[in-house]
Amino acid sequence: MPDKSQLPYLVKLLDDDSPAIRQHVLEQILAYGPDVEDALRVYEPALTHRQRTLLRTALAEHRDSRTRREAWRAWPSLEDSYARLERALDLLAQFQYHWAPPVSLGEVLDDLASSFLTSGRPMDPVGLSRFLFITKKFRGDADDYYNPLNSNLYYVIQERRGIPITLTAVFMLVGRRAGLEIRGCNVPGHFLAKATVNGEDALFDCFNRGRMLSRSDKLQLRATLSPHMAHVLNEGASTESIVSRVLRNMIQAYDQQDAPEKSMMARELLRDLQETARQP
Repeated sequence: MPDKSQLPYLVKLLDDDSPAIRQHVLEQILAYGPDVEDALRVYEPALTHRQRTLLRTALAEHRDSRTRREAWRAWPSLEDSYARLERALDLLAQFQYHWAPPVSLGEVLDDLASSFLTSGRPMDPVGLSRFLFITKKFRGDADDYYNPLNSNLYYVIQERRGIPITLTAVFMLVGRRAGLEIRGCNVPGHFLAKATVNGEDALFDCFNRGRMLSRSDKLQLRATLSPHMAHVLNEGASTESIVSRVLRNMIQAYDQQDAPEKSMMARELLRDLQETARQP
């Protein structure tokens, strides 16, 4: 534990002219742990208005981040796989935004599901696909594929565009509200949705306007897979594998943007998830 006698010297540097020094000072202060707020109250009267504002803002963000990290470690314990996926993607969005959106992800998905249920479309996976990708015009973001926000379900729903895995997640979570069983299909290099249509397994390409793969498409796809990966076409992707893949997409996108702090945040969340998965 750092020496608390250094706190009065650190707080005086909160408004230093150098952004690097200010960031280093905040990191040093937050390293004291959860009881640092009590220790800092002694020094607050001697701070300038700017120093006090910076400190309170940093501490509030730290509290929110700590609360979100606790929630992040808890979501894998939810029993329902769809509830786990929704909670994980909701938290990932909050980590990206650094705040909780005013409307919950559940409410946003409820609105989409309500619109589908009154749309006149058939209440089956094909009808939902046409509702989302034709009526609502969800589409793959080919022009800005590596935008990190394409891994953010709030952004994807608002902008009506995303990457294969997040568009599939929208399809799955709206479908769940309509009583439809839609799973993810963890194809290497792509991500598809999987559902039963007319008694047979069907695959949907949500990045390409929800197109349902033909029998020929599926044979060609199977031919591209190595023998030890062929099983992915027959199995639904687990929630944890979906969330892990979303995080890896975020890491790649942030690395391409040269945003090391945000990339590190995603790496830490992935590590938390992996550690939770290893626990008995």
